[in-house]
Amino acid sequence: MIAWRAALPLIALAGLANADAAPPANLCGSGETAYFSCLVKGKKVLGLCGSLPSALQYRFGTSARTELRYPEDPKQGPRELRLAHYARYQTDRVEVSFQNGGVDYALFDYTENARRTAGVRVTAADGQEKEIRCLGAITGDLGALAPYLPCDADNALSGGVCPPVGAAK
Repeated sequence: MIAWRAALPLIALAGLANADAAPPANLCGSGETAYFSCLVKGKKVLGLCGSLPSALQYRFGTSARTELRYPEDPKQGPRELRLAHYARYQTDRVEVSFQNGGVDYALFDYTENARRTAGVRVTAADGQEKEIRCLGAITGDLGALAPYLPCDADNALSGGVCPPVGAAK
């Protein structure tokens, strides 16, 4: 009983911390939808913003300064970004990828056994890879973008096979 009473202040403090937690920010402008967004280390945000089916853009940075936007013209996004998807029992893995300036980017959202991890993997031309993971809440569903983005048959998640264009999802 004493151990439980000692834990009560800690439980109360944890509850207060969660109550003050703001929903994840996004870098989308007015009239745009945040199709995916999360906070990463350094209080930066990564996500996909746009107005599908005509516009989609990957963004990374802070509300004060967006460090990367791809493609530069969001109306090119539905053609420039590629999607790969793999699903089986208790596993769902989705990646949206692109190449910019010789660097490969893969925005990923994986759920396995009810545990969700997401972020972006950046691979330089020399093969050096860095993974930036989402911290806390993740909003959006990359899988919902499948009807709007070309399939990435070169991605291992796709297994080298893409559904025919116009196939039911």
